[in-house]
Amino acid sequence: MEKSKQKLALKILKISVNTLFYIVIALLLVFSLANIQVKKENDIANVFGRGFLSVQSDSMSGDLEDNFEKDDMVFVKMLNDSDRENLEVGDIVTYFDLTIRAFNTHRIVEIYENDGETYLVTQGDNTPGPDQPIRATEAKAIYLSKWSGFGATLDYLQSPTGFALFVILPVVIILVFEGIVLVRNILALNKVKMEEKYALEKEKTIVDLEAEKDKIRAQIMEELKNNKESDL
Repeated sequence: MEKSKQKLALKILKISVNTLFYIVIALLLVFSLANIQVKKENDIANVFGRGFLSVQSDSMSGDLEDNFEKDDMVFVKMLNDSDRENLEVGDIVTYFDLTIRAFNTHRIVEIYENDGETYLVTQGDNTPGPDQPIRATEAKAIYLSKWSGFGATLDYLQSPTGFALFVILPVVIILVFEGIVLVRNILALNKVKMEEKYALEKEKTIVDLEAEKDKIRAQIMEELKNNKESDL
């Protein structure tokens, strides 16, 4: 009964470790794919057209449903030319702001045409005035949703230290653990094979010994028979 409980506990532990392993691998894959997209300072890390950014200021804080605070994480959809044509006042877009040399995610407050080109005027809901107008083609993404409070965590995970501690290190630990389990399984399998081989060789040896005994016995009996006939 006790052995069956131990086996069940080990099985549950193995399943849990494997699940954690695949989750970490998936996380590593997502981060890797996202970081591949970041080739220039004005590119947004994204996977399959969905990006994520950490909020660095309170410029969009407020009471509206789509407001967000500093240290939140926002999810955005990457824009194509067709999407940009359908932008409206009230949409929240992300663009690379050359004045601060960083991403800015603000609400569109005005759209106008100039010399056949569309311009967007954006403004933070918690800022006193509008930003510098940008071309519609400069809008990189449109706001979808947020994850409150996770922006600071995202910043740390994207830092070399955080990425190493919470992504690379767990993968290394799990790989080492899986390697140890694999070696133990191989050794156990080899032990079973050696035991089976030893058992077969032992059985063969016993059979050979019995055959040799029978042969010697037959020879003795034959000699006794011959000696008896000679005496007669």
